[in-house]
Amino acid sequence: MLDFIFIFTIFLEIVLTVICSKKLIELEKKVSIVDKKLKTIYTLTCEINTKIKGTIGKINKFVSIITNKKLIKIRQIIKITINVVQIIILIKSLNFSKGLKSINYKNIKRLLFAQGLRQIIKNIFINLNKLTT
Repeated sequence: MLDFIFIFTIFLEIVLTVICSKKLIELEKKVSIVDKKLKTIYTLTCEINTKIKGTIGKINKFVSIITNKKLIKIRQIIKITINVVQIIILIKSLNFSKGLKSINYKNIKRLLFAQGLRQIIKNIFINLNKLTT
């Protein structure tokens, strides 16, 4: 009787080993498929990462030029000169010798348009500085 139990356990062990081996082979195939997918995702992610690094580097160079201290001083000087020129044009257009009819409204419209455009550009630069910090 004991021999029968040993033979039965050996037979059962062989059957279980075969079943486990088949399942391991199936799972290995699934793992190899998932591994290939992960490798393609990895290569795509690396390519996208290098492209994004390049564009961020270009943006950082552009923003660093804008935020350079020397350029900030030059911008301030240009702002002051533009303001002086606008004030001179405004004073010239406001010739009150003939009353309100002699005011040159075209120059005033140009000054208002230039001032609005300057404010828009200023807001763009401020928002760029906020994005980089």
